[in-house]
Amino acid sequence: MAVNKILEKLPVPCDSMHCVGIGGIGVSAIAELLLEGGFIISGSDQEYNENCDRLSGLGAVIAPAGHRVENLPSADCGGVIMTSAAALSNVEVAGMLRRGVMAWKRGEFLGELCRCYQRPVMVAGSHGKSSITAMLGWILHKCKVNSGLLLGAHYQDGSRHARLGDGDILVAEADESDGTISMLSGELALISNIDGDHAWTAEQKRQQDDCFRRFASCFNTVIYIKSDKTGEILSGMPHARALTESDLMRLDGLVPASFLGYERTNAALTLAAAEYLQLDMAQAAAALLDYPGISRRQSLIGCTADQKIVLVEDYAHHPTELAASLQVLEERYSPRQMVVIFQPHRYQRLQHYFKEFVNILSNKNLQVKLAPVFSAWENPPIDGVDSADLAWHINAAGGHAEVIDSDYRRYADSLAEELSANLERTVVAVIGAGDVNKLTRALAGTLELES
Repeated sequence: MAVNKILEKLPVPCDSMHCVGIGGIGVSAIAELLLEGGFIISGSDQEYNENCDRLSGLGAVIAPAGHRVENLPSADCGGVIMTSAAALSNVEVAGMLRRGVMAWKRGEFLGELCRCYQRPVMVAGSHGKSSITAMLGWILHKCKVNSGLLLGAHYQDGSRHARLGDGDILVAEADESDGTISMLSGELALISNIDGDHAWTAEQKRQQDDCFRRFASCFNTVIYIKSDKTGEILSGMPHARALTESDLMRLDGLVPASFLGYERTNAALTLAAAEYLQLDMAQAAAALLDYPGISRRQSLIGCTADQKIVLVEDYAHHPTELAASLQVLEERYSPRQMVVIFQPHRYQRLQHYFKEFVNILSNKNLQVKLAPVFSAWENPPIDGVDSADLAWHINAAGGHAEVIDSDYRRYADSLAEELSANLERTVVAVIGAGDVNKLTRALAGTLELES
C-alpha cells in the first residue's frame, strides 16, 4: 500500500514510523491516521491497553508491555513519535536516534501534519479542547465533509477518533502542556480559555502565555471566548476575534437543551467554527442533537435496573474543571444524593490549588471519596500534601470526605454494598484524569449497570 499523497510533505525518508507511548490517546490517534495513510507502524507502551489492541487490529506491530531495544523495527524507519512523558534517554528513543533518524514529540509531529493540509483547524485552551474538537469533528462528518481528525479521546458510540480526510481540513487538539502548541500553524485556531492547568509558578505562567501568543500568531484567524486572560493575550491581534455577548446568545440558541453549563459554551465556540468554515448552520445544529459525547467527559456509564443508582465519569482535575463539572452534575441529576469519587492529579497541582479543592469539595451536599493522588510519574514531595491531607481539611471545613482503598476492585465491592443499603436515589460521579477510571469499570460490573 503506497503512502497517501496527503502525507507526502512529511519530512520522513520512508513509510515506516515507530511510536513510543503508542497506548496513549494522543500518540495512538496519530498512529491510526498514519496507518490509514499507508504507513507501516510499530510501537510500544508501558502497558498494553485497548488503544494498543485496536491499532494491532488495524495492522500495527505492537510490542508486549514495556520499553526495550528489541521492540525497534529491524528494517529502515522514517522516525519515532514519542509521548511527552518519554525522555530522549528512553531506550527505544535513544536507539532510534543512534540510527540517525528524527524523533518528534506528539505535538511536534502534529505540526508536521498541519503542513499536509490546506486548512488546519487547531483547538486550544486549558479546559474543553477535547470536547470542542470532538463536536467539530462530529459536525463536519454529519455535514458530509471529509475532514481529517485527531481527537484526544474516544467517541462514546465507537466512532473513529482519527481520520485522514481528503487533505483540506484537519481538526485536532493543540496541547499547551509541553510547549509544542507554538509549533502549530494553519487556517483557524479556537481558544476556549487560558488557565494555569500546567503552569504553577510565575515563570511557568509567563512561558504559557508566550506559547499561546506564538500559537495564535501562526493562524489566519483566531476565534476565542473572552475572559480577562484571553483578552490580555489576544485582544491586540487584528486577526483574533472574541465572541461577543450577542454572538454567544445567537449561537447558544442553536445548542440542544440537553447541553448544560460549560457544555453550552463549548458548543457555541464549536458552532462559531462551523460558521467560519461555511457549513450550513441548521445542519450543524442538527448534528449536535445526536452527538454521542466522548469518554470521561460527563459520561453516563449506566444505571441500576431500578434506576436508584446512576454512575457518571468525568475527566476534571483542575479546580475550574471540577467546579464546572459538579455544577453540571447538580443541574442534571438533582435532587439525587451525590457521591463524588475524586482523584487528585499530580502532587504539584494538588499543592498549588489545595485551598481551591478544599473549598469546592467541602460542599455539605457532597459525599466525597478521595482516591490516592495520581502522580503522573513525578515523585511525591517530602513536605507536600496528599489525599489524606485533603480529606482532613475538607472535613474541618464542614464537608464529608474519606480516603478510599487503592485496590479499586476491592473498594468497588464495599461501595456497592454501601450504596445498596442506602435508600436514597444516588448519582456516583468518578472524577479525575488518572487511573481512577479503573474504579469506574469495576463499579459498573459490581453494580450490574444497564446502559
